[in-house]
Amino acid sequence: MITVTINYKGQIATEVGEDTEELSFQEPLPLIELLQALSAKATHAVSDFIFDAEGSPRRSLLVAVDDEQVIDFQNTLIKDDCVISLLPPIAGG
Repeated sequence: MITVTINYKGQIATEVGEDTEELSFQEPLPLIELLQALSAKATHAVSDFIFDAEGSPRRSLLVAVDDEQVIDFQNTLIKDDCVISLLPPIAGG
């Protein structure tokens, strides 16, 4: 069993209603599968921050694993005690 910490930032934190969540999985998994699991259990608004209409991760979503930005969601393996931060795009003036 592995445990990971999810840090929600910005509008995602507002939609989820919390800043941090811990999740457990049976074994290490690719980041894309973790994002799909989050999306499946989330509200439509949260899911919309993560994936576009075609089911691809949004390019505007910043994802960091252990404080390092990740671009390759397919080949990034999430292991025990990883901290994943999700930061939606920030707009304003």
